[in-house]
Parts: sequence; C-alpha cells; structure tokens
Amino acid sequence: MEYIVTSIGLSLVQGFVLLLIAPLVAGIINKVKARLQKRQGASIFQEYFDICKWWKKATILTPYTGVIFVLAPVVYFMTSFMAATMVPGFLTGQFSMGDAFIFVYILALGRFFMTLSSMDAATSFGGMGGSREIYISVLVEPAVMLAILINSIRYHSTTLSAMVIDYNEAFFTVSAVLACVAFFLVMLAENSRLPVDNPDTHLELTMIHECMTLEYSGKLLSLIHLGSYLKIVVFLALFGALYVPVEIPLALKVLLGAILIGIVETLNNKMRLFKVRVYLGATIVLLLLAIIAE
Repeated sequence: MEYIVTSIGLSLVQGFVLLLIAPLVAGIINKVKARLQKRQGASIFQEYFDICKWWKKATILTPYTGVIFVLAPVVYFMTSFMAATMVPGFLTGQFSMGDAFIFVYILALGRFFMTLSSMDAATSFGGMGGSREIYISVLVEPAVMLAILINSIRYHSTTLSAMVIDYNEAFFTVSAVLACVAFFLVMLAENSRLPVDNPDTHLELTMIHECMTLEYSGKLLSLIHLGSYLKIVVFLALFGALYVPVEIPLALKVLLGAILIGIVETLNNKMRLFKVRVYLGATIVLLLLAIIAE
C-alpha cells in the first residue's frame, strides 16, 4: 500500500514538474529555429506570456457549439498530464507503473476529443483539420505500437519503467539505433511538427492541428496550447529514457532533443499531405528492421 501511495505521489509531482517546464522547452525550440534563420526571435519564456495572455481573455462560444466543444480542451490537457505522470526517469524512476499501451491510448483519447470538437464547431476548416488529423493518426499509431513492441521484446515487459535503457548491458546496437531514429520521426508526426505539420503557419490550406483550434479562445485555447507543449516534453522524455542509447542525464537528453527538433524544422519544409504516408511508411520499415535485428 505504501509503495502505491509513493508511486502515485511521485507521479503527480513529476506531472506538475513537466507541466512547469513544458512552455520553456517549446520556447527553446522556437529560439533555436530563430537563431538558425539569423533572427533574434522571441524570448524562450514567450510561451509563458502567451499562456497567461490567453488565460486572461474571454472565452467566446457560438450558439452552434455543444458540450463536446467545451469539454475537448479539458480532456486534451488532462490526457497530456496523465501521460506526463507515466513517463519514467525524471522523478518516478522505478516507481512508475505506467503501461505502454495505456500511455498510447490515453493520448489517442485526447486526439479523439479534439477531432470531435473540430466537427462540433461546424466550420469547413475545422472539419478539414479533423479529417487530416485522423488520416495521420491512423498511420502514426501503428508506428508507435511497433516502437513499443521492440522494447517489449527486449525487456519482456510492457511497463514503461521496465523499458528504460539498461546501460549495464550492450545497449548501443543496430536495433537500438534504428528504433531511436524511427521513434524520433514518429515523435515529429505525433506532435504535429515539421515536416508533417507546421505549428507556426496560419495558412488554412496547409494547417492540420491549427485548423482544429481556430474557433477557440480564452482559457480553452490556453489549455490546448499547454497540452500541446506538455505532450512535446512527454515524448522528448520518453525518447530520451527509452530510445537514446547514450548514457547522459535525462534532462540533458530532453534539452538536446528540443535543439534537434529546432534544427530539423529549420532544414525541412512541410511535405504534401499525401506524402506523409511515405514518411511514416519509411518509419514503419525502420521499426520492422529493428525488430528483425533485435
């Protein structure tokens, strides 16, 4: 009983810690992109200011939206927070009891509600963004499952804490490197980053995730963005703990991962929607090769 209480307490504290640093990590990504583009860019704390700004503004609702429209940002934020409590390595360590499959489907639940809300708004761009999100998620989720399968085969467990890289054994293998590269590509797609989606664009014909947030304002908009920032940090932490075969502190892995995302987004343009399947298909091939090499 004491073990369960300790595990839950540490998981909640870790969730709040990751929530606190999430806008900072997003700010670091944007700062890296600005510097590589020879711009000064905004402060790395700009996302904190934006969250506060949106939180203070009024939430405007149309008479055509229902309960789903209001509920979706809350569910999206809470699923990201629940995922943050399950990531091993920061505070929880071996106390983490998060199951990998539960982790994946908790995040899928948040995506599902956001897609419903885009249709509930009854706007053309919202429906377009929702359909594109579902199209990408159908391709992303098998890749995530394959990435989990690699660790499940290697460590004979589906618990995230049991999948943390064991540096006492031979960990820098062909399978580990292939899984690391593939999971990074999946992480970009899952978090609507370049080259799959451009989080900075407001050109309606190219937006995916942003299309679903066009009708939101005030506190609901701040919850969506805060959930998105937290989701990036969660995946960076998971990427560092489970897939990066280099023995350095996890916090440093998250920082280096954020810098790497900024570099990749600077060097790549957004690909056409129908080329995303080729991108994710290549990722699945890498994961299958990693499973074969395991």
